[in-house]
Amino acid sequence: MLGNSLNGRLLTNLNNTFTYEFWVMPESVHRIDKQTRDRPADVNGKNYIIGPGHGVSDNDAGVSVSVGLNGITVYEHTKKNIYAVLVYEAIINQLIHVAVVYDDREPHLFINGKFVKKGERSPKSFVYPSGMIGGQPGLFFNGDINEIRLWNHCRTEQNLNNYLNKKLTGSEAELYGVWPTPPVNELETKKANAKTKTRKIKKRPSAKERQNEIPLVSKNEDIEVSIIIPSLNKYPLNLFTLYSLEYQTFNPSKMEVIFIDDASTDQTEEKVKGYKPPYHFKYIRNKKNLGRAKVRNLGIRSARGSILIFLDAEMITEPDFVESHHKLHQSNSKLIISGAMHSRVIHSCIFPEFTQKKINKISTISKNNQEIYSRIKDFKYPSKEPYQLLEKKDIEKKVFKNLGVEVYPWFQQITRNFPADLEGFAFPWMAFLTGNVSIRKEFIIEAGLFDEDFVKYGYEDWEIGYRLYKMGAKYIVRNDLITYHQEHPVGESKWNEAINNLGLFLKKHHDIDVLILGIEISGLADLLTMNKVLSEYKLLIQSHPERFLKFQEKFICILETILLILQIDIRHINILGAAGFSSDDRKELQEDINSIKGLNKFTKLTSLLEKIKNS
Repeated sequence: MLGNSLNGRLLTNLNNTFTYEFWVMPESVHRIDKQTRDRPADVNGKNYIIGPGHGVSDNDAGVSVSVGLNGITVYEHTKKNIYAVLVYEAIINQLIHVAVVYDDREPHLFINGKFVKKGERSPKSFVYPSGMIGGQPGLFFNGDINEIRLWNHCRTEQNLNNYLNKKLTGSEAELYGVWPTPPVNELETKKANAKTKTRKIKKRPSAKERQNEIPLVSKNEDIEVSIIIPSLNKYPLNLFTLYSLEYQTFNPSKMEVIFIDDASTDQTEEKVKGYKPPYHFKYIRNKKNLGRAKVRNLGIRSARGSILIFLDAEMITEPDFVESHHKLHQSNSKLIISGAMHSRVIHSCIFPEFTQKKINKISTISKNNQEIYSRIKDFKYPSKEPYQLLEKKDIEKKVFKNLGVEVYPWFQQITRNFPADLEGFAFPWMAFLTGNVSIRKEFIIEAGLFDEDFVKYGYEDWEIGYRLYKMGAKYIVRNDLITYHQEHPVGESKWNEAINNLGLFLKKHHDIDVLILGIEISGLADLLTMNKVLSEYKLLIQSHPERFLKFQEKFICILETILLILQIDIRHINILGAAGFSSDDRKELQEDINSIKGLNKFTKLTSLLEKIKNS
């Protein structure tokens, strides 16, 4: 038996005919390359459990295997390039057995002891297995590995099934080696969840269980919808959210709620950990705060439903909330359903940070409900703890509907001026708001999940929404998916966090669609004007692709400057000076403005340019 210290590039004493097999559960997606030997694959985006191992001459190649939440790919690395020789796309959300069998330089893939696909035969004289077991540092496998076996022959389906659940001694005939690799991912959250994920899932399925199992797709106990709720110090608001999900018209046996406590320091763990609702409920507690993107990815990886609903921990839902989301996803696999823009505001608690003026306002709003009004009258100001205005019975009776009296003006600009499918709105991806949005799991996995570079507050949802938009997502904003946002204190640091994340968003997507956001955030234009400006700019460039090339450069420079100023100060004074425009540059810009005005089609664009020029 060989240990984990094997670090050789290629195992050259094996060639052309051999078998890798391993038990594995990935924790991240990998890049889906086209299966072909005609064109090299991209070197990035791999999740290697085996390899990489490069050929050393023009006549050989090394085999590598990448496994992600979205499938399995076998690669061959020649001396110069990498080729995807077997690509198998599927959702992998449980521990599975994988066997990669090379028979005279031709790869075959087996899942849970069943043959699923044949790959492309290698034109090289020698194909060697890689000695990089578990992945090379820096290109490591992200997930859990139970065991890796390497045989010096091609295993048959019968061979694989005979040994699938047997513990090997290491002395079996034709066995090259066994690597009892422990879980690679050392995240504290995954350790904390070891009882439900690692230990339990690592129990290998019996032969009888495997017989009826569809390769790569777990039997999800008929769960169709997974509701992902991250929570950081939102008690008792989060409890009211969970209560509201108890009264859904959707079949509770077909829905699950994944509640992720992102290292809260309030009473969340004490009150929620032992919660036993009528629906499937999974409580995950992170020992360390992961942040908004990572925590939602953890929820996605834990989800068993094909439809995911992202819900904020302080959102109270209507009884038909889950059923409505579910129904709308039956017609289009690339549909994104958003209800957040129609959210209403309620006050379920009085927090110590609330001023007397704010409390008086809450009291006025509550006068139409005598019971809630009387509870406010009993409140003693000031208080050191949150004072609850709602009880569980109020959720069942839908008392909260009478308290939801305010909507968000910014969202109203969109919902009042554009239809539900957002036709005519240049930023439909803004509807990807994780307070209340749903998507098919396979679609968000295909997009690559949330970008974990976004740690603090802001734009992590719009960033993935924008990626999905470019992948053909169709956004629908519904007014029958109303949620009630329970107001709570907001930290003063949120603005700075959001502006920094906006810069990160721009760095990742240096597109006019993102750059233009600065004119609204800075107050140079409102949302509807920004929408018109972007539409006019795109029409101008499309209509006159060669005429305004220098103007395009200047406009992009101006937008970049506006965003840079935002990180320092909300005031935008002398924007052209901050952009480094010389007198000649200003003169050229004015000439461009005059030329565009002469076209009589681009009034919003030219008005904005005049405003910037005179700032």
